[in-house]
Amino acid sequence: MNKPDSRLKRGLKASTCFLNILLPLSETRRIARVSIRPWRTLMNRVQGLYPQKSEKKQGTMSLSWQEAVRDSGFTPAQLQQQYRASKYRWVCVFILPMGLLVLLMGALLFHAHTLPMMIWIKAGFFALIGMAVSALGFMRALICEYRLWQLREKRVSKEERGEFRAFLKETAWIKKTLNIKR
Repeated sequence: MNKPDSRLKRGLKASTCFLNILLPLSETRRIARVSIRPWRTLMNRVQGLYPQKSEKKQGTMSLSWQEAVRDSGFTPAQLQQQYRASKYRWVCVFILPMGLLVLLMGALLFHAHTLPMMIWIKAGFFALIGMAVSALGFMRALICEYRLWQLREKRVSKEERGEFRAFLKETAWIKKTLNIKR
């Protein structure tokens, strides 16, 4: 019975040595032990960002239109002027990158046969960044148009049907967002 035990021990030792050559287990264990600490810290931070689900659902307090305007500290005319100016700026942020991209692509296509591939790659990245900036401008202009709609319709709360879904259903939101009339 001694021989099978010694063979098993030798086999385990040989396999451990072979595995240590392919994947050094002691270093791998040490790396895993050291590298898990930042991941745990990150997970704790992320969990702290989101509130824990509670047993009871707390009712959110929604304000009526008059209460919301009063709490803002501005008159409806001042709010409308601020949102219109902000919307105008964000629509410009939407339009300008698109215009620059059209000009850039037109110039590139005009000289397409002489340009190296690296220029096309750089232009592609520039186009992606321009489209991202343009999308940001459109989304911010959409938010301003939504707030202007709430001011015009005097609806803010869910009971008054002043939520974003109602805005999307009841209006031609793309046209209204891109319309820059003051």
